[in-house]
Amino acid sequence: MKVAGFGEILLRLSTKKGLLISNSKEFDVNYGGGEANVLISLSKFGIETRAITKVSDNQIGETIINYLKEKSVETSFIARGNKRTPIYFLEMGSGNRGSKVIYDRKDSVFGSITEKDINIKEALKDVDVFHFSGITLAISEETRKLTLKILKYCKENNILVSYDSNYRAKMWTLEEASKVTKKILPYVNIFSAGILDAENILNMNCNLENKYEKLKYYYHEITKIYPNIEYIFSSIREVQSSSVNRLQCNYYTNNKLYSSKIYTIDEIVDRVGGGDALTAGVLYSIINNKSPEYTCEFATSASVLKHTICGDANLVTFEDVENLMKNGVGKISR
Repeated sequence: MKVAGFGEILLRLSTKKGLLISNSKEFDVNYGGGEANVLISLSKFGIETRAITKVSDNQIGETIINYLKEKSVETSFIARGNKRTPIYFLEMGSGNRGSKVIYDRKDSVFGSITEKDINIKEALKDVDVFHFSGITLAISEETRKLTLKILKYCKENNILVSYDSNYRAKMWTLEEASKVTKKILPYVNIFSAGILDAENILNMNCNLENKYEKLKYYYHEITKIYPNIEYIFSSIREVQSSSVNRLQCNYYTNNKLYSSKIYTIDEIVDRVGGGDALTAGVLYSIINNKSPEYTCEFATSASVLKHTICGDANLVTFEDVENLMKNGVGKISR
């Protein structure tokens, strides 16, 4: 099985824990992007992956390609261009101070991508699952047009489509997101969306108080409107501090909602990419025909482990995740 991801890859500059951007003299360098994070995680789980994107035609772009290659992600369908590499600055939170992200991605090289840069038929050759996010749709009209063409090709060629709503208020309005999301959902089979996505982007509402009942109701309504959607999932996160969170995965398929155990994450190293790790866990489980119960636990465990790793991508193996699922936090592995 092969998974392709279509999205922007950014240069990440982050502060050290305990420092603000305003009093940092240096930044840690990393690379990240929702789709790339999912692909890297799946590669660590033994799934073949392929990146479809566009990077700068300079040394930074070359470094991004090498970064993906090092993580066993195929890079044959990465176009190059003479526009800038997008950047995001991450101010690492600590204790009661949350993390902060500042984007510097306007007029980026990926935002100029068109069908001339990518041969859709070749890029999706032998691909079983195509993954993208709302971030890709938010970047530019060009990325939206190309995404829609790719989705139509996927539908015509029985390629499963995975979509992470991943709304970013700093990138576009709820009105824009709602209009575009409703246009692409008829092509989606695997959908990552929570209560706020249902209410604010899909304009749904209900009088239910219990969050699980709400999820079940909204997911049922979504699959009624879009019967092509076979799987829906999201996480519920309780933030006790920037260092301590509680996390749970909720997964809906065949008209039933499944929930994982609630995991407490102590001493968070890096929360960025936790949602992408969860998505990779769900995709891995669907690809391998795992039960809904297994899917919930595997995805949550993968996300929990990501919180212990610096950088955007989850670098743990399938065995690492299963070990946490089965044994919890135990003795040293020798």
